[in-house]
Amino acid sequence: MNFMIPRLHHRFAALCVAAGLAISTVSCQKVPLLAPSGSSISLTTAVTVVPLGGTVEIIAQVIEPSGTPPQRGTLVSFTTSLGTLQPTEAETDTAGRAIVRFIAGNGSGTAVITALSGGVSVGGNTLRLLVGTAAVGSVRLTANPTLLQANGGTSTITAQSLDVNGNPLVSAPVNFSTTAGTIDQSFATSDQNGLATTILRTSTTATVTATVGVQGGGSTAPTTTTVPPTTTPPPTQTPTPAPPASSGQAQGTVIVNVSSAPGVVITPPTNPGEGLPASFTFAVTAATTNGSAVRDVTVDWGDRSAPQSLGVVTGNAIVAHVFPSVGVYRVVATVTDTLGNVITTSTSVSVIPVALPTINITPSVPATAGTNGTNVTFTIQVTPPAGVNVKTTTIDFGDGITNSLGAVNGTVVVSHLYTTANNGPRTITVKVEDTLDPDGDGFGRVTTGTTSIVVP
Repeated sequence: MNFMIPRLHHRFAALCVAAGLAISTVSCQKVPLLAPSGSSISLTTAVTVVPLGGTVEIIAQVIEPSGTPPQRGTLVSFTTSLGTLQPTEAETDTAGRAIVRFIAGNGSGTAVITALSGGVSVGGNTLRLLVGTAAVGSVRLTANPTLLQANGGTSTITAQSLDVNGNPLVSAPVNFSTTAGTIDQSFATSDQNGLATTILRTSTTATVTATVGVQGGGSTAPTTTTVPPTTTPPPTQTPTPAPPASSGQAQGTVIVNVSSAPGVVITPPTNPGEGLPASFTFAVTAATTNGSAVRDVTVDWGDRSAPQSLGVVTGNAIVAHVFPSVGVYRVVATVTDTLGNVITTSTSVSVIPVALPTINITPSVPATAGTNGTNVTFTIQVTPPAGVNVKTTTIDFGDGITNSLGAVNGTVVVSHLYTTANNGPRTITVKVEDTLDPDGDGFGRVTTGTTSIVVP
């Protein structure tokens, strides 16, 4: 005997088959509740971008042709082109929602998620998620410092990967390359702030590029649609907007410059004398390309004196220095700029002895001795070399009498009376002490000039 069980809301049926005229055994098999023909499913999620290894909840909203949710327990099946879904099947609640969780793996790309149940019409039942670097929107690249010293150096390169929504892209592989120099680490993975770093080493200007890309996945912005209900809608369910457009690859670049260095040229005097001020010209030129200001110029005179700081020099600086003794000295000038560039240049200078002052003594022709003696006039000319002054001049008339003439620099005329007791041959001596102090003991040199006369 056969009998029929009325269909309950056309989503499941229990079929009992009786064998023979007498029902001895009844076998009932339950089939899943499925959405009727003409129903629609819209998929929503809180985000459209998922990092590698991340998870997100997927909600499938089922609506019958009448515009109402289906019976609770309606089965919805889910599939994905990337990553995994847990579970792959779920039943609707009283609001017609079936919820599963999408789990991104280690592969980047676009995950296309589809939900089906019974007679659901195809079209609004898919959702696209950008996974990993497929969601890359931009790469911001910075360098610290951006200007290296003239002889090169290192700069820390930092790449921040951002997704299409401007949020940090986590666990994104970043590839670094440079047009000059070397990169310590050409591959790095972004951290929780989307940051990845490496070190550039270069002695010439370099352009560093950071690339974040994805293999596979779509490059066209996906879209999702929903089928509008024909009657009163179920509880509000906001559709997930389409992910922003992403090319699946982004690059950032930064230029690290190498500065040019300032220069200095030393012009020494020709054969300066020992103990005399010798004037040097230091011509400082600023860097013309990617340069920085001069911070200091120092000079080592090569004579064991302390290095002399000239401070900030722009253009020419004329500086005098006294070398204490004869010899050849190596003068070194060092220019330091605000970037830390240190440039040195040197020159040699030969210091020669300084001539002594010249002394000329011209006596007058002695006249006939008078009752008191003979009066003799002396014209004395003292000529010191350039840069040397006379401290004192004294004259010894050869008869035991000495006079101080002061600091004679030129010509002076003095007279002296020789008495009858002092006649005969006399040696006149003039001594000149100058200001040159090569030994540094506080006394100048003493030069002596003489002449002889006969006093009648």
